[in-house]
Amino acid sequence: MTHGRAVGGLVFVTLVWGATFTVVKGALDDASPMALVAARFGLATLLLLPLVPRITRAEVSAGLVLGLLFWGGIAVQTTGLADTTPSRSAFITSLTAPLVPLVGWLVHGERPGVRVLLAIAVATAGLYLLTDPGTGGPNRGDLLTAAGAVLFAGHIVAIGRFTGRGDAGRLLLVQLATTALLAALAAPIVGNQRFTASPALILALLFLVSTAIGTFWFQIRAQRVLSPAETGLIFTLEPVFASIMSWVVIGETLSPTQWLGGALVVVAMSLSAIRGRASVPAGRAGAHTQG
Repeated sequence: MTHGRAVGGLVFVTLVWGATFTVVKGALDDASPMALVAARFGLATLLLLPLVPRITRAEVSAGLVLGLLFWGGIAVQTTGLADTTPSRSAFITSLTAPLVPLVGWLVHGERPGVRVLLAIAVATAGLYLLTDPGTGGPNRGDLLTAAGAVLFAGHIVAIGRFTGRGDAGRLLLVQLATTALLAALAAPIVGNQRFTASPALILALLFLVSTAIGTFWFQIRAQRVLSPAETGLIFTLEPVFASIMSWVVIGETLSPTQWLGGALVVVAMSLSAIRGRASVPAGRAGAHTQG
């Protein structure tokens, strides 16, 4: 794969990920969050089942840890989308990038540099403005999404720790299966569940399942060509694409204050992308957290 194709393809992947926020928001009209997560990743697991016979014990143990963290992140993020907008969800989720070195510090004791601390400060200011404090500040959905960003950051740190323990596809399979199983087990506990197999929901699931597997596969290939800094900078486009898609599909608009907050989040992501990234293995620093 050439450098140009890797850049162009990863930009398209980021566009697809941005659209995912609006698709999930629409799917929540016909399914409760935990039921949607269980169906989405259960179907993805079925598509990867041919890899099962070759899975090793090390891949299972690593995949279970990754699945636990990913389920926590995607569960609270999806639940949060019921109470916030796709744009706000995408920008808040983007806080994952500057949070990765902070979580790495807590886990591995690797102290982040001045640039990282600055990125976290800028991201925090952006988050405050993004929640439009003049209208009451963050709501339940915003807070849940922020919690998801922290869990996604932990997931990325864990990927760096376990990436050498097996094949990426088989690790993904165990992660997806764990996510689906935990969502199904949690569904009866968190409240009344609903799942109406409407044409809109079926189409949404087909989109979410196919793009989850397809974009992950392309991301792995592209990051063999692109540096972590290039990958991270491309990923700053995700919340921008999410906002455009949300505006086109459901007419969502952000106030000037929220746009300023979103811009600060993108700046924070950029600061994270262009740092040395010593605490995150190359090729994994830009790991995606949604689709």
